Amino acid sequence: MKKALATILVLAALASSLAAAALVFSAPRPGFPGNEAILDHPQLNASVSSGKGTVVYFSAPDCPTCMLQDRDMDAVYSEYAQHVNFVYLKHSQELARVFEEWSVIKVPTSVFIDKDGIVVSRYDGTYLDIEEIRKEIERIK
Repeated sequence: MKKALATILVLAALASSLAAAALVFSAPRPGFPGNEAILDHPQLNASVSSGKGTVVYFSAPDCPTCMLQDRDMDAVYSEYAQHVNFVYLKHSQELARVFEEWSVIKVPTSVFIDKDGIVVSRYDGTYLDIEEIRKEIERIK
């Protein structure tokens, strides 16, 4: 009887812990789709406040996938620079806080923000080809 009661108490504690974790991680967070952009860098603040859509691209110097993504972002930039703002953030000690506040743990990370400052889509650690980038830009321009 005592063993069954102890098992029930452990399972109840585990269930409440899982429920609390689900609540925390499912809560709306700035910088994620459906929420406001985080304006924690002067370039982000200026771009998002301009009234145009904004592409925020997080990269790192030692990331092979980022090198491919850099090339494709550059190609799309020349097509869309007049329609949307581009903010390119390459990881460094100076930008570590920005990466942390945006919860960027994998690169490349691309965030697409509409003209009202709401995050429309976010791709963490995902390579987007040129057509996918164009499709997302069309949603925010």
